[in-house]
Amino acid sequence: MTKPSPSPPMETSPVRASDSDQRAIIQERDRWFYALAAPRKQEKLFELEVLLKGLDRFFSIANQPISDREHIVKRDFSVELQIIKRAVGRVVRLSQGLLTAEDNKALHFKSYVENRLLNDYQRAKMIERAVRQRTPEESLYVLCHSFINFQEVLSALTEKPANSYFLFYHLEQLISREIAANRFFNPFKAAGFAPHYDVIKSPRFTRLARGIPDSRLKRHLSVIFLLMFKLLRYLSFISPEEKEGDKLKDSLLIFALIHSETLMLVDLIEREMPEVMASCVETTEETRRALLNHLDALAYQLSIEIKKIFELELKDAAHNKQLNLLRSGISRSRGILTTIFQQGIIHLAQTLDPGLDGREVFGDFISRLEESRKLRRDIWLFHKVIENLERVIDEAGRKGETIPIIEAVKSLRNFIFYYQNISFQFVRCYDREHFQKFFEQTDHFLIADIEKPAALEAFKLNLHGFKMFLEATLANINNRAELREMPFGQEEGERILAQFLG
Repeated sequence: MTKPSPSPPMETSPVRASDSDQRAIIQERDRWFYALAAPRKQEKLFELEVLLKGLDRFFSIANQPISDREHIVKRDFSVELQIIKRAVGRVVRLSQGLLTAEDNKALHFKSYVENRLLNDYQRAKMIERAVRQRTPEESLYVLCHSFINFQEVLSALTEKPANSYFLFYHLEQLISREIAANRFFNPFKAAGFAPHYDVIKSPRFTRLARGIPDSRLKRHLSVIFLLMFKLLRYLSFISPEEKEGDKLKDSLLIFALIHSETLMLVDLIEREMPEVMASCVETTEETRRALLNHLDALAYQLSIEIKKIFELELKDAAHNKQLNLLRSGISRSRGILTTIFQQGIIHLAQTLDPGLDGREVFGDFISRLEESRKLRRDIWLFHKVIENLERVIDEAGRKGETIPIIEAVKSLRNFIFYYQNISFQFVRCYDREHFQKFFEQTDHFLIADIEKPAALEAFKLNLHGFKMFLEATLANINNRAELREMPFGQEEGERILAQFLG
């Protein structure tokens, strides 16, 4: 990461106030933010923004990896309501953490007064004051109080044995309306809550932006860069390491937000950038063409990958009771998206600043060359492990032995576990289904099947077919532009292979 610079950060807010009222809201909220003495206020405020956006997006079925959409009205949404309940509870805690001790005391007192002391007229006047929300403190106060109400309702609903889609839908109407009505903390109405997160504080990116002569192109590229940086920050809220299934499933709310904003980014690129590029007379034709090619490739990759992630990696994750499979799918999805967004940022930036090194921006950056080299090595290893298993099955079969086959199948399963965690995220989306199918076939092959001729023969056919697929995949990888003059390091491959085959 580059060192801080006194030069001003690259301002890249995707939404600018269009009228004086909105500008006043942003200025007042920024004033409140800078005066706020709460610890970790930037992180808390950004998480609040993410959760409010995520709640709104999670209620849209289009942003959930549900495979059976035709019978959605018959589906039980109890798991989804549990996810919402935990997110609502977190919003309450974050809101309280951003209010002063005096404000929190007032909140509890207000609840007591409303329930015990006020008559109807007085309660109506209090509601009227809540609607006005003259300051950020009042808005936060109203948000916290409303979400405490939602928390109580959700606690009762999640005790029910089943919850219908219609209940889920009407709850969405209430929560989304409350978020939209909040004057200072509606995340869809103005710039992001925390000013710290609406700039890219890289001196290299600041210089890069200044070097773009066309103001319209500069503005649109700045928005694209910010959206990708924000999407990476959203991914930081996903923790595949969680041991509890409920906490793992909470990441589906973040994936809903990522799904929505990724498609918004794709739409921005496809709908606006061709016309923007065509109007940039101050930028060279070569640069315009290179930028547009990168953007077209990025939009295509994002639209395909996010679709495949929902169809394969996260498919019906809310009802998945196999924690290891759920954890693996979440981990791979996060890895795939992290790589795409990081590479998208760096490769687009390198069009304008060819000397930029990805590791200056991301400490864990993996270039396309490194990605291709790792994938080539591990596809070669996969092929060798299967080749070894085929040989062992033939030799052991002639001798009437089963132990060598058991050991070779174990080696294959160990390698699959390694591959899923190291290189599977680099597989292109249209190949991932073939791998997933083979993983499932291997899982379903039991030790007892070794002594069943028909089952063993079917397994051998699966092995041979997948080995042929790996050979074709390896040939395609070797034809990638970045690898054409890069010889394969077989010595490294042999060393890793020995670890799996003993």
